[in-house]
Amino acid sequence: MRRNGLRCVAGAVALAALLPAMPAAAAPIPTAKYALAAFGHDQGWRTERHIRTLTDVTRDGKADIVGFGEDGVWTSIALGDGNFTQPRRVLTAYGYNSGWRIGTHPRWVTDITNDGLADLVGIGSDGVWTAVGNGDGTFGTFSYVLAAFGSTGRPSPMSLHVADANLDGRTDIYAFSNGRVDVALASGAGNYSAPYLASTEFTSDRFDFNHFKLANIGGDARPDILSIRHLPGIAPMSTIARADGTYGTSQTSTSNPDQSGNAIFRVADVTGDGYADAVRFGNDVNTYTGRAIGAGTFTTFGVGVAHFGYNNGTGYGTATQPSPSLGNISNDNRADIVGFSSSGVMSAVSRGDGTFAPARRVNADFGSGRGWTVAQHPRLLADVTGEGWADVVGFGNAGVFVGLSNGSGGFGGGPEVAIVPSLRGLLYDQAVTRLAAEGLRVGSIRGVPDRTCENIDRVLSSNPSAGTEVAVGTAVTLSIGERPPTPCP
Repeated sequence: MRRNGLRCVAGAVALAALLPAMPAAAAPIPTAKYALAAFGHDQGWRTERHIRTLTDVTRDGKADIVGFGEDGVWTSIALGDGNFTQPRRVLTAYGYNSGWRIGTHPRWVTDITNDGLADLVGIGSDGVWTAVGNGDGTFGTFSYVLAAFGSTGRPSPMSLHVADANLDGRTDIYAFSNGRVDVALASGAGNYSAPYLASTEFTSDRFDFNHFKLANIGGDARPDILSIRHLPGIAPMSTIARADGTYGTSQTSTSNPDQSGNAIFRVADVTGDGYADAVRFGNDVNTYTGRAIGAGTFTTFGVGVAHFGYNNGTGYGTATQPSPSLGNISNDNRADIVGFSSSGVMSAVSRGDGTFAPARRVNADFGSGRGWTVAQHPRLLADVTGEGWADVVGFGNAGVFVGLSNGSGGFGGGPEVAIVPSLRGLLYDQAVTRLAAEGLRVGSIRGVPDRTCENIDRVLSSNPSAGTEVAVGTAVTLSIGERPPTPCP
């Protein structure tokens, strides 16, 4: 019998039984959806000049795009399917041309009026400026509301953060300076009251002013302060919020014997109990976690998953790959891990006990192998569909790309890709089966004389070659050995 001009040897089935078992085929990997030709590098947006963030500004449960650009504030509203409306400039303030600078003038999109709508807050050269959200992606009057914390005459160091200090549904401002923490409470209608002294605990000679965090780890939903002390001895510290809005003396937050190796961490609720846990991406290959156990303390750090560390060969937290992100991508109210590697998106889903399922590659886009860089292309987690779990949104060269979460740790939206498997030594029928398992198919067949006579009727090579990433459905050309014109040895 001949197939495409090539003979199939008799007893192919018997010979197939003698071959070693083939490894299970990997499932095809999806790519990202190209969502919007805006907010990208090609449209003039730059990470060193412009802030791009994702926040629900229409109160429909879907995260919208808000960009602080060259000439003001631009918004694009999420449509629910991974797409966004065309951008529109909604405010001629807060922009680079108006003197606002990243690193000097922080800006937030957050609710400061307790109406469920996101507003704008920025700290400029002379103090705090706000613009109240209208609920349709636009904002009200750009208003000067507080002569405090401005960059002109600001003490150094100063670390500025926002959180709801008094649990009234409005976002307040925290200013950490040498020997004091001042809090300005949002007072309604977009205004802020004069700041009050909340703590005298943190002095610049003893604490690292680059690592303050505000999160509920004490049990009463108020934002507690997490910090890194470097004198005496490096240690992670916590300071619990009091009911009157002030803070007491800090305490060591974990009993790890090697504080220097475990001090720097991120916080997110990885157990689903409502308290922020500690997550540290190690200098080795591992991610370490410390579960919040109340009163501002964490369990001793243990390995959460053997991935996302600095030295795992992927380069997380370097100039090549961004540090991993934390967000709920699996519809269980627990923070999971998402990393952007050279080959795409890696994710590890929380198990609820401080550990994570093994990391796996879930999207072929958003990685440096496809041109994404830390310097030019922000990649964020936000729910843009309203389904309750976070999607991946990347601001690439051509604009906005979206990886839609499937609720179990994966992200889709674009066409799928597959890796051409090694087919060498397989009979034709076996090669067809193996390619089909990867979402690929056989294209043309090319006969190549096999002078060794060891691979007659077997695959010698493929085009594209083994290991090449191609679109699902791609036809793969096979070179199959045939009997040479001279007698076999």
